[in-house]
Amino acid sequence: RKTAASLRPLCGYSVEYFCEFQSKMEASIKVAPQMPSTFKEFAGHVAPLDESCAAQLQTVHPLKQSELNYEQHRQNLNFQMLRNREGLAAPLKLTMELKSVSRVGHMPFLPSTNVARDVLMGRDELIDFTDMFNNDENSEFMRQPHAVMEKTLGIL
Repeated sequence: RKTAASLRPLCGYSVEYFCEFQSKMEASIKVAPQMPSTFKEFAGHVAPLDESCAAQLQTVHPLKQSELNYEQHRQNLNFQMLRNREGLAAPLKLTMELKSVSRVGHMPFLPSTNVARDVLMGRDELIDFTDMFNNDENSEFMRQPHAVMEKTLGIL
């Protein structure tokens, strides 16, 4: 089994990076806390009279919280299993590849799909809601390539 000190010359990361990575991996398999039991029944009142009303109304349902963190939790769990099976180098290598793939740019007039990231994450053969009904904020408009590049480069 390789240690963080023996892997340092291979990838150039510090020991602190490995410790932080390990703590994230261990934290990903812990069970999420239950809903707080601070809700009080208000007998005969129209509105809550407690001073912590804002805190009571802002609590998130556990199912919603679970759905919001599902992808991150699944990725951390897969990295944890990969680390247990292959050692620390495998999830670190995959994390570095994901980081480098996410930095790859694209032409401003072409849609950004980031196929390489989908392949690394295993979502290349998956058809989900975002493939059919993409948000308007994520969609890009087809424009004249020359005009867009001139504007991007500051020539226009």
